[in-house]
Amino acid sequence: MRETIIKVLAASMDMVPEDLGESTVLAELPDFDSLQFIMVISELEENYHIEIPLDRALEVKMVGDLIACAEKK
Repeated sequence: MRETIIKVLAASMDMVPEDLGESTVLAELPDFDSLQFIMVISELEENYHIEIPLDRALEVKMVGDLIACAEKK
């Protein structure tokens, strides 16, 4: 799941997955904004069946937070 989340996030940002780590702060990524974040979550849910609860998504600051949200059910 970790690799999938990083792959989707990297693709949406035109980056390579190796440039993203769990401590990467999403707000510091170039051109990353709330719309981009919603698009990433939507793709994860629709294409990979990875659920990100909205209440937890609001707390995401880093890539690792996003992964943790997906792992908690």
